[in-house]
Amino acid sequence: MTTRSLRVAPPLALLLLTLLGAPVATAASGAYVALGDSYSSGLGSTTYIASSGACKRSRQSYVFQLGRTLSSFRACAAATTSDILDHQLKPFPKDTKLVTVTIGGNDAGFADVVSSCLFGSASVCATRVDSASKFIRATLPGRLRHAYLAIRKHAPKATVVVAGYPRLLAGRPCSAAGKIDVASQRLLNTASDLLAKTIGTEVRRHLRFRFADVRAAFDGHGVCSSSPWINGLDGSIASVFHPNPAGYKAYARAIKVTLG
Repeated sequence: MTTRSLRVAPPLALLLLTLLGAPVATAASGAYVALGDSYSSGLGSTTYIASSGACKRSRQSYVFQLGRTLSSFRACAAATTSDILDHQLKPFPKDTKLVTVTIGGNDAGFADVVSSCLFGSASVCATRVDSASKFIRATLPGRLRHAYLAIRKHAPKATVVVAGYPRLLAGRPCSAAGKIDVASQRLLNTASDLLAKTIGTEVRRHLRFRFADVRAAFDGHGVCSSSPWINGLDGSIASVFHPNPAGYKAYARAIKVTLG
């Protein structure tokens, strides 16, 4: 698909439209709207769009790596499905043909899970992972369904690509994983698998929704691997267990494959 603009705008004007999230229509593919949480906004990158503030939107995110003309960048760090419904579903461009979203990890409390495993004991980590896993099985599907139906209502003709989450760790100890031992790493990865499977199952219930499962793409590139695409404790604490720029490129490749 091409992404030629309907009309030529001066480069500065086009940049401002993109940064401010204003619609920029495209002739062939229609408008592109990016929703979601920190994995969509680009937290973990090296630079951020100054005007995005705490949302931590980055031009290194998969949203930009896709190479599509971006109409509205609404993803925000720490977002949950409720934030999608309450803050990110303002009116869409009428010609919206593509929506991307990564959501659900914060609903399941993965930030707290990671913190518990990084700074607590192995038993504390196991208890917190078990609690999150129960939530993912029992409650998350309904929250995802509500959000997906609302997205479809706002963008009835769009293809919606839901990008999942990767396994976070390589399964061996290293300083970048702090005190998370191998057994706890396996627990975290198992929870990541459950999250990805739960999201994928719900996605398949919705017409013109597609699931970009990124787990295979990230295999061999978790924290403690020789070539990590996920930030560990050796970087900014705010970006721990979020993709680095190479990871966001991997996300973009997986989404492009999903789109065909």
